[in-house]
Amino acid sequence: MPNMSVKNASLMGLLLFSLAGNTMKAQRVPTGIYAVVHVEEVVSPFQIEGLSKPAIDKKLVSFYGGLLSNAAVSGLALQIHWDTLNPHSPPHTNPYFWNYLDDAFSAVASWNSSNPSAAPKTIQLIVTPGFNSPKWMLDELTSCDGLFYSPEVVPPASCGKVTFSNFTEGGDGMELPLPWNTTYQAAWKTFLQALATRYNSNPAFVSIAIAGPTAASAEMIMPNDSNCGDQTQFMVDGGADIKPTKMWEALLQLAYPTNSVYWASDQAFIDAWDQAIDMYGEVFSNITLVATTGSGLPTFHSAKSTFPPPTAPIDFTPDCAGTESMDCQAETKILSYFVQLSAGGTNAKATQTSGLEATREGKLNLGMDAVKYLSETTAGGTAATSQILGGAQINSALSKGDKALKIGGSAIVEQALFNTLAYFFTGTNAASFYCEPAVETGAFGPAPLNYLQIYYPDIQYAASNGPGTVTASCFTGSLSAQDELNSASSNLISIAEP
Repeated sequence: MPNMSVKNASLMGLLLFSLAGNTMKAQRVPTGIYAVVHVEEVVSPFQIEGLSKPAIDKKLVSFYGGLLSNAAVSGLALQIHWDTLNPHSPPHTNPYFWNYLDDAFSAVASWNSSNPSAAPKTIQLIVTPGFNSPKWMLDELTSCDGLFYSPEVVPPASCGKVTFSNFTEGGDGMELPLPWNTTYQAAWKTFLQALATRYNSNPAFVSIAIAGPTAASAEMIMPNDSNCGDQTQFMVDGGADIKPTKMWEALLQLAYPTNSVYWASDQAFIDAWDQAIDMYGEVFSNITLVATTGSGLPTFHSAKSTFPPPTAPIDFTPDCAGTESMDCQAETKILSYFVQLSAGGTNAKATQTSGLEATREGKLNLGMDAVKYLSETTAGGTAATSQILGGAQINSALSKGDKALKIGGSAIVEQALFNTLAYFFTGTNAASFYCEPAVETGAFGPAPLNYLQIYYPDIQYAASNGPGTVTASCFTGSLSAQDELNSASSNLISIAEP
């Protein structure tokens, strides 16, 4: 395994190569297909095997290189937890552990230097705090759990974390830092500044997902009554059973005792997201900031007339046509801030859905259709709004278990992939390849799209499996998953915004 100095030399080599051989626009943007890697899941078997850190690094560089060798892949989308990268508090001699990211940048540098005539491959980062926050940071926060004890033990209004059980997205623990807690926000910013210092100037780094007021992913999702398995939360130490929404009501009244605007409202989450957008705009420069919708903020009320989506600077009404709820109103309010010219600093901006499934077609509620709507409405930028690029992540690996049927509507991986890509490209100038319209009836279009994130097992499946029979409304033919990825990559490059 190359030691750290060799890795850094590789990264510097990529920087020099890029500066010498590429004319880059001021803002780096993702384009094409990105292989999604949940880093902790890939590393876990190596750790169980008892491999040393240098041995794990060597395996990771090889693993990343294998994905990059696929001609359809434009780069890597790395999902990694804050507690993995920041195991110790900043006063510690070595607060950060960058190896797994360095391995990826090293693999990209190696591929790019070996293929100077090809488009350089790049990296998207999805770093998640929330339930994945480091223990040292959580230990600095006072727990709010006393609110739910029996008898109640009222914590200070400044308490900063609470325990949620049964959260379906999981996470590294059950303690969640409250999005509005300033200690949590400050620690997260300190980490992001260290991350930017290490990678922002590297030309392979093209985007980062905004996170912070989040749970186990970068999506706009918090524990709520539906994503906790519709189960009550059971607080140990004598606490009574209680639903997540009721927990949020109590937490908000504790945190904002004199301002009823925040009671039984998503306003605190909206504020935290707006602050996170500003913070990322301050910390990072000339890359792409990604806002990921999630249909998962608490909904305290559902009256449509009470919670309309904003209509300026963009009319977000179509995004919530299927379900006008407090969640949809809150997420569109966040997006209405994100699209403003003053938000995000010197960075480009994108929105994505990370739950792309063909079986969700036609269900707006801030999914794929909403991404297309925003990318088309803001194409090229306007006098009042920034250009917002469009992207998506397939919900999980189609080639694993019964996911092909669940996500793509077919047990055959090739057909499921085709169906998912057809939904993704419908309403774009690449739609005809999938027998779909470039402009849907009653909808905007054609929409530009920049990237699609596909979990790495599907990239590996495509590289090692032959063709299958694929049927669409205008043809039946033999296509391999690799054929489909090659076409999707080419189509993305042709319809992407610069």
